[in-house]
Formats: sequence, structure tokens, C-alpha cells
Amino acid sequence: MPENSNMQAAVFNQHGGPEVIQLSEVSIPEVGPDEVLIKVAATSYNPLDSAIRQGNIISPEFPFIPHSDVAGVIEKTGESVESLAVGQKVFSYLDISRDGAAAEYVVSKAKNIVSAPTNIPLQDAGSIPLAALTAWQALFQIGKLEKGQRVLITAAAGGVGSFAVQLAKWKGAYVIGSASENSFQKLKELGIDEIIDYKNEPVPEVLNEKVDLIFNVSPAKSDEVNTWLPLLNKGGMLVSALSPASKELAEQLEVNTKRMAVRSNADDLTQIVRLVDEGAVVPFITERFPLSEVRTVHELAGKTRGKVLIEVDSSI
Repeated sequence: MPENSNMQAAVFNQHGGPEVIQLSEVSIPEVGPDEVLIKVAATSYNPLDSAIRQGNIISPEFPFIPHSDVAGVIEKTGESVESLAVGQKVFSYLDISRDGAAAEYVVSKAKNIVSAPTNIPLQDAGSIPLAALTAWQALFQIGKLEKGQRVLITAAAGGVGSFAVQLAKWKGAYVIGSASENSFQKLKELGIDEIIDYKNEPVPEVLNEKVDLIFNVSPAKSDEVNTWLPLLNKGGMLVSALSPASKELAEQLEVNTKRMAVRSNADDLTQIVRLVDEGAVVPFITERFPLSEVRTVHELAGKTRGKVLIEVDSSI
């Protein structure tokens, strides 16, 4: 256990812009019977973190510690926890209604925690949970993607998109992605089959064959998302993590659409760990910051590709 009862954490006491975030000393959280205390190695930025800070998703109790991805080492287990042990390297997508991992320690329900991948640094594992879970659930649980099918992934070089490209390729799909030109080389390294330069080529004008699944993780508004529905084969699915498509238009075109929300799921995360350890999935980390610069990370929102990692403790 830590020598004192306090820790460093990034916190905010009101909703607002990045300026509301400050580094503070707060109490290390208490562990409930079915919970574990994790010494944080790293967390990462997701657009969800800005949405929570702005008050668009939930209204948490203040002061609030943001960031729902975590990788670290178990420091303490609750009395009813049998599946996890002190010293175990773990990672998770945390409950967003509770304090997050932009801190030296975080508490989580044990049911959401799984062993971290072993063939990448523990810090790097902190970039995986929310983004990879979003891609996994969209492609396979909602989109029912199968080998040989064609899938279009928007914002393919983003945090979620880069995992989606790799997962779809692992499944054996033909993968088309929209991205800006500076991401083309990275996407080719990830195995993408076809790239659309969305800044210069409207997707509906250049897609030369219909697809079975569209996974939208771009910031496009619903009017633009609707223009992609005719690109689907009959019975196809458009899954959007952001702006929804028109269900009425989808019905007219005999296709399907769903707006998704990611769920923390230990079984899904365990399958993702297997693929990371097999080398089929590699996190695309573009920038790294210390805990003291969480505000800077939020200021960069929308200006980065891949994943931005916040390294809390590089010694574990």
C-alpha cells in the first residue's frame, strides 16, 4: 500500500473548457468489498473525456477525476474479490460515472478488470480499452461483420478507427477507410485495402462498389451520415458512434442503422487482449504526456490522430 493516504490527480470542479482541469492532491480512494485499487501506469484520451468535462454526457460529483481507460498494477483487493491478485498487471474501461484514471490510483469494480496484454508495455495498454471495445462491439456484435464482407470505416486513422481497421482485417473483411492524406501510410501499415481522401473526395462519389457495413466514428453531422446509407447493400448496417443516421431513410433503402454506446465488458476485452498478444492488433499511439499535462491533452482534442497516452507511472 502507498505510504501516505494522498495522491496526485487531475481534477475539475465544474463543467467547462480545458482550463477547468487542474492538478491537485486528493485522498486515495477506499476499496469496497467487490473492488480493487489500481496503481495507475497510464490512461489515455478519448473524445468522451471532453464530453464529460463539458457536461454533455453526465453530471458527476465534484471534484471529478477524468479519463476512463486504465492500465496499471493491482495494489489492493476487496474482501470478496477472488479472481484478481495484488501485483497483477491489469487494464480496463472504467465506469464513467465514477472518478477516473488521470490519477496515481483508481478504484474499480473487479468484474470490469482483466489481465493486461503481455507483449506490449503496460503503459501502452492504457490506450486500448474504450477505443478497441467500441470497434469490437460495433463491428462484431452490432454489425455482425463476417469474413469476405466489405466494410467502410470513417475516420479510419483515429483512436477507434485504427483499432477497427485492424479488427476488420483480422476477421478477413475487405476494409475501406476514409482519412486525410497524412494518415495514408499508417493505414497501409495496418493492412487497409482502400483509402478515401475525405478532404478532397466525397465518399459517395468515389466508392465504386457497395458495402455490407459502415462504421462511422467521424464527427460528420447526421445530414452527411445519411448520404452514406445508399452505399450499403440491401440488408446492410450503418453503425454510428456519434451522429445518428435517419431510421426512416434506412427503412426506405431496406438497410439498417444503429447509434451505439460502448459498454465495459470483461469478456470482450479478454478477446482483444488475445489479439494484441498474437500481434493482430497494435495500438496506434501518436503522442505521450505526463499526468501534469492533462489540460494540454484536452486542448489538443480534435487535432491529433490515433491515441494520445497519459503516462502516470513509467516505473511499473
